Amino acid sequence: MKNFIVFIILILFTSCATTGSKGAPQWMTNLEAEFPGSRYLAAIGSGDSRRRAQEDAAAFLAQQFTVNIKVDTVAQQKYAELTKDDSRYRESELMLTHTIGTQANEELINLKYSDAYRDSSGITHIVAYLERQPTSLIYRDIITKDLAKAEEFHNRASSVTGSLRRYAFYDAAYTMTLNAERMLDQLRIIFPPMVPMLEMQFNFKKFTEARDRAAGNLSYSIAVTGDDGRVAGIIRDTMREQSISYSPNGSMTIRGTWSITPVSVNPNFRSVQWTANISLFDETGTTIATFYRDARENGITEEQAVNFAYREFQRHLSRELGRDIQSYLTRTATSR
Repeated sequence: MKNFIVFIILILFTSCATTGSKGAPQWMTNLEAEFPGSRYLAAIGSGDSRRRAQEDAAAFLAQQFTVNIKVDTVAQQKYAELTKDDSRYRESELMLTHTIGTQANEELINLKYSDAYRDSSGITHIVAYLERQPTSLIYRDIITKDLAKAEEFHNRASSVTGSLRRYAFYDAAYTMTLNAERMLDQLRIIFPPMVPMLEMQFNFKKFTEARDRAAGNLSYSIAVTGDDGRVAGIIRDTMREQSISYSPNGSMTIRGTWSITPVSVNPNFRSVQWTANISLFDETGTTIATFYRDARENGITEEQAVNFAYREFQRHLSRELGRDIQSYLTRTATSR
């Protein structure tokens, strides 16, 4: 009886070990046969679980987009803010358009998976695929909404006062067209026949030129006490990233204070304490963005510590002042 039980177990073990290879789906050896390229974008992924296999397949599929299409993550964050309260966009559209193109294992629009197959070694395989034509309809709807919203921002710009407020609307319109252009590039991969029809509605140059003209009317002066010129140079670099130009007679102003002082902390190092309090004011004197930081830097020499202080000031100012300016522009464009 004992031998009989052992014999049965061996049979079951052998059966389980070979079922996978005998029942392998056709796509394991011929993906085109089950997912023809004329109808699908597809990729096979593998992993030690279904979830890992799905992630692997989605990453392979996403590479067809990420290799060819550059993504401006700052623009995508702005796009998310500009559209999050717009009832014309379905929740699924917002979720998907905010992620596609930003990372290798992103959630692609209309992404589907085949049944999983587990081979004799325990590895799971699966196909991630997009149906070209149905997916293209989703893209068409989102692109059409983006272009309509861009037109709205563009039209509203002419009715607002103040160069920075006007720029906020033209910048918002430009951001919407950036997303539409990115999705149009993806649509060229998914379903090329639909692209010409949408391109007829697309006038990217109009929005770019309007934003550039508005940016050309923006200027600011600098008045920072305690500065020997290095802080002003860092401010100009930061504001250049925001498409805002320096002018001694600028209609906007950046005012503040800067101090950097040697301090004794550790006899093995030289230290300096630095404090920056910088604010940007618009033409009416309204505060747009503010930066404050009080910190200490150490170096082998005092000169090195001072250089570290300016380096850290630039790093934080670029991120925080730029973030506040973008936040102001977005709030302005979305306010009613």
